[in-house]
Amino acid sequence: MPEKIMLVLTMSAIALCVSSGAYAKKCSRFVTAQMRANALANVEKFDWAANEQKNAIAAAERWLNVSDEELWALVTSQELPRASITNEGVLYKANQPGCPNCGPEALKHGSRWWKHDTANAPWKLKCPNCGELYPKNDFYAFYKTALDEHGMFRRNLGDRSLLFNAEHPDPDDPLHKLYVDDGYGMVDEKGNVHHIIASYCQWAQWRGTIYPALAVLARAYTLTGEPKYAHKCAVLLDRIADVYPEMNFRPLHDLGFQHSQGGTGQGRIEGCIWETFVAQRFAHCYDLIYDGIQNDESLLNFCSQQAKNYQLGDKTTIAAICRHIEDNLLMEALKSCRDGRIRGNVGMTHTSLATSAIALDRADVTEEWLDWLFDPRFPGEYSNHKSPVSWVLIEGLDRDGMGGECGGYGFIWTGRMQELAQILSSYPDYTKHDVVADYPKLKQTFFIEPRLNCLDAVVPNIGDSGATGTWGRRGRASTFAQGYKLYRDPRLATIAWREVKGNIGRLRLTDDIFEADPEALGKEIAAVAKGEEYGLNSDHTGRYGQAVLQTDSPIDGRAVWIHYGYAKGHSHADCLNIGLFAENIAMMPELGYPEYTGSWPKRGAWTSNTISHNTLQVNNSRSAYSPGGKITLFAVQPPLRTIEVSSLTAYANIQTYRRTVALVDVTDTNSYVLDVFRARGGNSHRLSYHGASETATVAGIAPVKQAGGTFAGPDIPFAKLDGDDAAFYKASGFTYLYDVERSQAVDTYYTVDWNCEDLRGRIKPGKQPHLRIHALTPCDEVALCSGEPPQNKSGNPRRLRYLIQSRRGEDLASQFVTVLEPYDTNPFINQVHKLPVEHNADPDSVTAVAVDLADGTTDILINCEQPTRVKVEGEIEFDGQIGMIRIVNGEMKLMRMSNATLLSYRDIKLVAARAAYEGTVKNIDTSDPQNNLVFLDPPLPRDAHLAGQTIHFDNDLPLDTSYQIKAVTAEGISTGDITIIRGFKDKADFEAGYEYLVNVGDRYTVPSTVGLER
Repeated sequence: MPEKIMLVLTMSAIALCVSSGAYAKKCSRFVTAQMRANALANVEKFDWAANEQKNAIAAAERWLNVSDEELWALVTSQELPRASITNEGVLYKANQPGCPNCGPEALKHGSRWWKHDTANAPWKLKCPNCGELYPKNDFYAFYKTALDEHGMFRRNLGDRSLLFNAEHPDPDDPLHKLYVDDGYGMVDEKGNVHHIIASYCQWAQWRGTIYPALAVLARAYTLTGEPKYAHKCAVLLDRIADVYPEMNFRPLHDLGFQHSQGGTGQGRIEGCIWETFVAQRFAHCYDLIYDGIQNDESLLNFCSQQAKNYQLGDKTTIAAICRHIEDNLLMEALKSCRDGRIRGNVGMTHTSLATSAIALDRADVTEEWLDWLFDPRFPGEYSNHKSPVSWVLIEGLDRDGMGGECGGYGFIWTGRMQELAQILSSYPDYTKHDVVADYPKLKQTFFIEPRLNCLDAVVPNIGDSGATGTWGRRGRASTFAQGYKLYRDPRLATIAWREVKGNIGRLRLTDDIFEADPEALGKEIAAVAKGEEYGLNSDHTGRYGQAVLQTDSPIDGRAVWIHYGYAKGHSHADCLNIGLFAENIAMMPELGYPEYTGSWPKRGAWTSNTISHNTLQVNNSRSAYSPGGKITLFAVQPPLRTIEVSSLTAYANIQTYRRTVALVDVTDTNSYVLDVFRARGGNSHRLSYHGASETATVAGIAPVKQAGGTFAGPDIPFAKLDGDDAAFYKASGFTYLYDVERSQAVDTYYTVDWNCEDLRGRIKPGKQPHLRIHALTPCDEVALCSGEPPQNKSGNPRRLRYLIQSRRGEDLASQFVTVLEPYDTNPFINQVHKLPVEHNADPDSVTAVAVDLADGTTDILINCEQPTRVKVEGEIEFDGQIGMIRIVNGEMKLMRMSNATLLSYRDIKLVAARAAYEGTVKNIDTSDPQNNLVFLDPPLPRDAHLAGQTIHFDNDLPLDTSYQIKAVTAEGISTGDITIIRGFKDKADFEAGYEYLVNVGDRYTVPSTVGLER
């Protein structure tokens, strides 16, 4: 564009902000005239900026070649349904999904397998599995006959003679009416209803066409200043504002159409959850192009003529068109954020409302809506769960900055709160609240993603997240750069710089092109960042309940994690579940996201049930939903890293549910895991493991193949959930385990080996990873079975092989002892065996294991439920909780012990003055959010090198309250910027003060960890 034209456009747009008008909004807010001028200047200065502009123009070019009339006609109205799933009744009636022709075989292409081609096959969906196109009628011909005087679809007006199967045009043909859809579904030969047109309307018309057109046109305007892009975007927005007041998903839900509405049935164009994104996009695009349409005579002519032709009200001025969009789109969205028709996961409603209110830009009205975000009654009377910004950023987020749900759902909270801070910064007129200054926990949302990564490579698929065996790393340079921009914390600069590996260009944020100096932030981060070598840390979180033990380097790294979250949404019944990453794969892969949510039967009975996880089932039933757990030991002193977690709320009426997990390094590339699971109470204990393979090899026992049926019994068919024993089937999950082999009364050492299969392309050439389990526990039965991951997730295996060790008896007590050996091609463990022990404690509270390695080394591992004095065969004495001796060629090589005072081998002794530092919390001080203080009685010695160690606080809270000691003070410890505030005393009155995670009178423990090497 010539420089003079750019200057005129820029100056005229800037003038809009100071001009007066007949209505409130004066100018664009998210990308102002000055920001657009900056972008045009940057395009002249920087190649990367010129490329951004070039790409934006290319993306929008298609829509410039579409007439205004054609754009306008793209927008469908309320009575043409939208559906996220074609098969009726999948989410809430448990109907089986599938293609009308090839049935459930289509699911291997994903849960939304249908393909569309708007150019060559409009209003048709194609099954990628069998190639069939549906519906068989020409729906668009019918659609055009069903438009009313406002250009809106009314099914009852359509010419129904057009509703016939075009492949069978003869009215006497019995197939003449088969596979015909009038917008409200078609019926197959078996009477099943398929919402083909509604799904097309959702995925092809709105998601595939209208939304992206709005986005690319608005972006092109901001990067060029050329009104032609704003014009096309405004044509769409004006027409959407015509239809939006009538948009209401509830009537469609009542007719059986399915969408993202979380069981409420509410929504507008889409279900209420996804509608948050829809409304936010509309508002954002309107604000971006607002300046560009103020002098658009062709827009005025077109909209006013359409209004006249279709009886759509006053559009005789640009002001009237803008008022129409604001009143019938933005205000409608704001009202829906309050009445529940727009309501998403935490953070989604907030950003949608804030964007709409700022785009509206009517001073008093906008302020009132932004105030509502912080009101204790937010989001409205429709919700019993109030989630104003103050609650989210003080109580809703965990102390570590993670959202109140599992996996990707929790990251919705963190990402949306980060986004909210950015949105509000676009409206400096609002000064009542500053989310960055007023809510310090927000900063932790920028740290939590790298903290949850294992091996700097993968976040465990806890709860409804991911797919079987997938590796999903969290953390982007832009997120860390944005965090640094907000807080100027050098730690965030260091993380961001490490993420980009020296490529400063990757530190540019999406909107940096609109800055006067778009490279200033990247240069500052590079200057501040510390260049230290990156190393991994074993870590634990509080309420989210993920702890990881991992090697110091991600190269050939190994990591074991355990889950003990409390009250987390989208959880599974998986308390004290563990996972293992080694040889670049998930050795014990989580099943991940279910085939469908809602009341999909397999979800509750299998995918999210206890027995499908690597944990312990009690009483043939699922554990409690996200019951929480307490870390009682967290000790890291390589080669030994140990965690112990207890949960007395996992099951009712149990006395013990406790798991000790230790990661033991053998070489720089090999580690094994000691797993000790103790349980007391109930009449059955079943420890479930599974590996990354459809088959497993057993040695040491000879299980007998069961003749048919499932783990529920030889006569019980797969997936049976009804009948007299329906409650048992649903609670146990046993009918989803098949191909059963059983061994009775096993009291010998045996192994199970999974030759891991590579469905994710993660196994390196020349490698063949295995997981071998060394089982040391006498059982009433050992069984191998097959269980299915969700079958509509691309890359998921057809089945996985499960090992289930069962013990039965009244008021049962169990101590399951297992060693997990991940290896490549050749095992590095020869054998594992228990060692005789002498002690005065409960027999199920102490175990000692010898691990004989292939190179002749022997590791002795001793674990006690509580610190216990023990004699172990081989002239070994121990007094404590966890101890390790490594013997090479008959000589002691190293010793490690935690929460212990003595470990001896023959004449060599490792001693400690105390097993742990213990005392009581005397006071707390949260006045400085960057330095949370806990005063201890007695205080810790300042010369004991305890910074970085874990302090455990014993209290009645259901979630873990262990903290890393950031500093030892004269009177206690600091937890740094990890808060000890739990939440509000009164969620309806924020002035009533706080509840705390650490309280006066709590007992504290800091276990000692010592070692010896020779």
